[in-house]
Amino acid sequence: MNGNKKLWANLALLATAAIWGSGFVFQKFATEELGSWFIVASRFTIAGIITGLMTRKKWHLIDKDYIIGALWIGGTVAIGTWLQVAAMVLGTSPGKSAFLTAAYCVMVPFLAWIVMKERPRKNHLAAAVICLIGIGLISLNGSGGMTLGDGMTLLCSVMFGINLICISKYSRGRDPMLLTMLQIVVCAAFGWVGLIFEGMPETISMNAAGNILYLAVFSTAAALSFQTFGLKHTNPTVATIVLSLESVFGVLFSVLLYGETITLRMGIGFAVVFAAVILSELELTPKKDRIS
Repeated sequence: MNGNKKLWANLALLATAAIWGSGFVFQKFATEELGSWFIVASRFTIAGIITGLMTRKKWHLIDKDYIIGALWIGGTVAIGTWLQVAAMVLGTSPGKSAFLTAAYCVMVPFLAWIVMKERPRKNHLAAAVICLIGIGLISLNGSGGMTLGDGMTLLCSVMFGINLICISKYSRGRDPMLLTMLQIVVCAAFGWVGLIFEGMPETISMNAAGNILYLAVFSTAAALSFQTFGLKHTNPTVATIVLSLESVFGVLFSVLLYGETITLRMGIGFAVVFAAVILSELELTPKKDRIS
């Protein structure tokens, strides 16, 4: 039974990675008609309703600590998602977005060093150097510069790294699905506040609505539910490596659905960043040296 649960957990995490990878493309499609804050607001509002109904029997557990945790976790996700979407509005492709966002896995040990004063391991340092090389291959142009969109995507990656630190701090002793629901609600609230400055779209086509529904139902509500189940029943290191395949799926779906052309230099850069992500997750030292 435990073996079956572990198998289903790994399959759930693989499905999560695939759904999140495809989400980059649907997010890009949505930016062709809709503003970045509207995408954040509508996506997380729909997902909030779905997860709210799923967790309604647990609402009585919500207290001040849940609210504080949700504000930090949801706030970092909202800002990170907005940066990611805004970068796509400026021209960053889904494939590039997927791999530049994946750099957060490499950043986490260094962010944890700042917050928790625990030194990164040697493989973290090596992964950071390798990741920088990959980012350069993906984003730097002939003059050595980087586009604004790619730069914003890297800031998005930083926010998602901070988000993981917040999850580590505020999820202890909390129901994961309930905290996820509250996080999504906070994201939606950030989105509606942002709309004050952006303004509502004048029209929404069926295609745009379909893209938002996909992001809300599959990339948010369903994927987070799969992730919660998967993380509960499998090894954390295996789970992280499987979830890191999100970037690979992102490029695959971008080529198949968006028609993105991958140059040799970009392809090498993708491979280098992915290698850095895997290296950063490998357990090469005793557990007592790990950053929790």
